[in-house]
Amino acid sequence: MRGGILIADSHRLCRGGLKSLLSSDLGIADVTGVDDFPTALAELDRDRKITVLLVDSGLPGMGGMDGLRRIRLRRPELRIVVIAWRQDRSDAFEALAAGAHGYIPKDLPDDEMVQALQTVLGGQIYVPPIISDVTVTTTSTGHDGTLEGELTLRQKEVLTHLAAGLSNKEIARVLNIAEGTVKVHITAAFRALHVHNRVGAVTAMQKIKESGRASQPELPGLKEDGVDKGGTANPLAKLLAAGLPLLTGQAWLMDSGLLSGFL
Repeated sequence: MRGGILIADSHRLCRGGLKSLLSSDLGIADVTGVDDFPTALAELDRDRKITVLLVDSGLPGMGGMDGLRRIRLRRPELRIVVIAWRQDRSDAFEALAAGAHGYIPKDLPDDEMVQALQTVLGGQIYVPPIISDVTVTTTSTGHDGTLEGELTLRQKEVLTHLAAGLSNKEIARVLNIAEGTVKVHITAAFRALHVHNRVGAVTAMQKIKESGRASQPELPGLKEDGVDKGGTANPLAKLLAAGLPLLTGQAWLMDSGLLSGFL
């Protein structure tokens, strides 16, 4: 890699351990350490040769992912890796959505952490396995066995645009998120739907939608003895027919003429 690495972590032992890992396993010697957010910003402004930032998710003064966004605006070319004490799926999503190029739990085995760092240093985005570990309380199972409840709202949005033929870059532009975040959501959605490519994901989503339409309950009062009230062509007519006795009892509504087309 070109340039240096800045480790921003308030724990001296963590800074030392990461520095040792970078030096012994990745052969990187140009590593600097700081212990709070203001100092990290000052160092990034001072040394423009720094190309990678390893930052603790709880760094003093950073204010969570808001601080990460500030760094991204300040140094958009910087590759950022969030190092976290715990494996938390929501935190990982938040970090990646804020522009991080990786989210690495500190309790990863050394060999896995080295692989994760190599992924980011190689220009890719590291997505931790916890991204796809979804705990579901209620699920809706489609005819093909897919679990709609395992998809987040954002994943459904991404897959909907994917089904419309948009590229990752176009989806990112429409949803106003980073292209890397789109890839994260696609990867997680593939795992949740048990598919391996876009075609499989789109097919699974289509089956879920069809299953949802098929199981949609009729509104009470719209059917009587198996016959639709008010016809099928006009949903408003069906609603009016279902509650017509009640509506016609409202003098103001009768005077308004709104019901003239249905009486």
